[in-house]
Amino acid sequence: MSEINDGYYFMFEIGWFLDLLIPTLVRVKEGSLYLVGSKPCNIKDLKPCCIPCGGAEESKKLSFDDPSLKAFKCLASLVAVENTEDLESGLNRSLSNQDIRDRYLNTKGKQQKEATLERIMNDYQVLSKI
Repeated sequence: MSEINDGYYFMFEIGWFLDLLIPTLVRVKEGSLYLVGSKPCNIKDLKPCCIPCGGAEESKKLSFDDPSLKAFKCLASLVAVENTEDLESGLNRSLSNQDIRDRYLNTKGKQQKEATLERIMNDYQVLSKI
């Protein structure tokens, strides 16, 4: 990805220390990347067992040259969200893309971490307040 414009993106490659579902929704604004962190929970049906932390104060702001983003080449995995009014279709389109599946969801563990729409919608609500 050559130029990253302000907007919302699905991010498919993330470092384990960010503790996020794959994919996750991020926002790019004024040269920084914002994401909503996760925390462990006891819900057994949720893979992995983590949920969003909460409101905008729980969002993380990272610069494009942050070591965590550079080490895992996270910025290369960004897929622009074309219509924030229909996140479900955008998520389904991205998850059905064979190139994305082969590149980022290519192990059983990663396939179990596909984000639910509820998580994506929550992240959007938090990130839209930034």
